[in-house]
Amino acid sequence: MEIVWIVLLLSAGAIIYNQMYRKRMYREIDRLEGWKIELMNRPVPDELAKVKQLNMTGETERLFERWRQQWDEIVAVKLPDVEEQLFDAETLLDKYRYRQARKLLGQMEDGLRRLEEEVHQIIHEVNELIGSEEQNRAEIEELRAAHREAKKTLLAYRYTFGAAADLLDVRLSEAEKQFQSFAELTEAGNYLAARDVVLLLKQELDRLTAMMEEIPVLLGECQTSLPAQLAELADGYQEMEQSGYILDHLHIERALEEKQEKIKQCLAMIGELRIEEAKQTVAELKEEIDTLYDLLEKEVLAHRYVQTEMPRIGGMLKELAAEAKETGAEAVFVQQSYHLPPGDLEKYRSIEKQLHQLQKRFLLIEERAAEAKTAYSLLREELEQLVGQIGMMKEEHEQFRVMLQTLRKDELIAREKLDDMRKQLSEALRLVQKSRLPGLPESYALRLTEARNSLQNVAARLDEKPLDMPSVDQALEEAKASVERLYERTIEMIEQAALAERTIQYGNRYRRRYPAVHKGLEEAEFLFRHYDYEEALRQAVATIESVEPGAFDRVQQLWQTDNEEER
Repeated sequence: MEIVWIVLLLSAGAIIYNQMYRKRMYREIDRLEGWKIELMNRPVPDELAKVKQLNMTGETERLFERWRQQWDEIVAVKLPDVEEQLFDAETLLDKYRYRQARKLLGQMEDGLRRLEEEVHQIIHEVNELIGSEEQNRAEIEELRAAHREAKKTLLAYRYTFGAAADLLDVRLSEAEKQFQSFAELTEAGNYLAARDVVLLLKQELDRLTAMMEEIPVLLGECQTSLPAQLAELADGYQEMEQSGYILDHLHIERALEEKQEKIKQCLAMIGELRIEEAKQTVAELKEEIDTLYDLLEKEVLAHRYVQTEMPRIGGMLKELAAEAKETGAEAVFVQQSYHLPPGDLEKYRSIEKQLHQLQKRFLLIEERAAEAKTAYSLLREELEQLVGQIGMMKEEHEQFRVMLQTLRKDELIAREKLDDMRKQLSEALRLVQKSRLPGLPESYALRLTEARNSLQNVAARLDEKPLDMPSVDQALEEAKASVERLYERTIEMIEQAALAERTIQYGNRYRRRYPAVHKGLEEAEFLFRHYDYEEALRQAVATIESVEPGAFDRVQQLWQTDNEEER
């Protein structure tokens, strides 16, 4: 029974799917049918009717015939073929031949798409032709007006265009011929070719109009402005030479001749209507003339610099020489008292050598300036280099001088440190005396001797002549470490001795009851009397902790309380 139900359900499902698929296919047929009707109703005939309003000759006639034939073929042949295919598709569906129907619908889809593109192309080309005719009519009048205006300007202001006027005349006459060509093409119905003529005319008249605006300006630059600047440069050059300036290295005369030749070339370019080249040449000329002005101005500024700065630089050298002399005397004095590394002495000899070279070089520059045979700009460059070297040498000299002063400061600081360490050693000995210890352990006595010897070593180093500060610094470091170790050991030893004594005293209360305590405390006392305070403390603590745990903590608290009260 279950199998029967399954079969019935599957059959019902197949029937439902089959009906839904058929409906979808019929909807596709209806869509393509609507597409076909929409193509058939496109306003192609109306668009073609607009073409008939134009001159139906030449290119227009040929295009019209081609479009009409295309549209007739679409309506009479291609769309009816689509209609037959739609009928065939319905027949295939009725016979449940779905695969063949689907393939046919796909072919119809492609065919209608191609027809859509073909119709669109016809309408686009028709609109382009009609639009070209409309644009041509509108723009040709504007171009005629622009042409008349250009001719009028050329006639009225011909003198402002110089040699370029004749060629401009020729170009405008050639443009006028293009108007005639446009009229002939339009009359012959060749509207698209006429459109090309309009575009070319527009480009040519735009170029000519731009040229007619630029040529008078360029001629003004080449005939008036630039020659005036060159003349001004030549006058300034002669005046400066007469005033004693050395300008041979600038080659101004040759440069002026080159600029004159370049102006002639620029005028020739304008006469040939090579306007962009002429504009570029004028821009280059302006930049080159500015450069020549800058070079002459540089000489003027250099002359002023040499006149004002040379005395000041000479004063700087004299001042530096005087300072170096003082530093030399100080170095001799310091060398008697301090040991100077070979590198430092070599540095001072180098400073003296450089100073001598700078003075010699300055004298040569002074001589050349007095002879007036060297360009001031070259003299300025050398003086500026000299100033830079003086600055570097002053810095080196200052570093050497500071090093000498530092040696004396370092000696004073070293002596202060030695005094501080002596005070720290004395303080350690005072604390030992104050604690009234029965004696000192041998290890402590050795450390004390070591600390005293290290301080004596520092003192001996400081008394050496010449004084070697690196050796002094090393001896100071060793002495500092030794004294600090002794001081720390002193504090530790005094604390151990005091705590050992207190612990023994605290443990005396247990001597009679505990023989082991009595014996342990006797050993601690023995160690204490033989100055082994560390071991005495350890023995005493171990002894009393065996009978009273925590007793040493109480001893420490009592000892700390007593110390605070004494302070």
